[in-house]
Amino acid sequence: MKDFTYQIITETFTENELTVLLNLYTTIFDSANIDFFKDRIKMKENVFAIVAFDGENPVGFKIGYRYNEETMYSWVGGVLETYRKFGVGQKLMELQHKEAKKKGYKKARTKSMNAFKPMMILNLKNGFNIINVYTNAVNQTKIVFEKQF
Repeated sequence: MKDFTYQIITETFTENELTVLLNLYTTIFDSANIDFFKDRIKMKENVFAIVAFDGENPVGFKIGYRYNEETMYSWVGGVLETYRKFGVGQKLMELQHKEAKKKGYKKARTKSMNAFKPMMILNLKNGFNIINVYTNAVNQTKIVFEKQF
């Protein structure tokens, strides 16, 4: 079993931290939109990220921010394909929820799509409930999950 380390980044990200996150984001997601990513990080309140490392190499990440007073929104995250099935996604979620609780949040909310079945399964295995399904402006079906802490 590989031994991973995890770094929590809160509020203001350094240029290096932002580069690490952007590199992971663009590598993991084919539909990555760099401007949208940067804007969301700048615009949202109480943004924090967790990055997984294999030695010095970043291999996964998870970003959350304030949805409302009692809810943390788990916005985006992923693990490089060659590092899946090692429990990195599970650990990132656990650390994100632990950090959210420390920040005083009472629940987590996230969204996914049918195309990301492993993420949907991870959410359900970790106590999330499906609370809504809708079609957005670009005709994507979104599934909304929420979990009480």
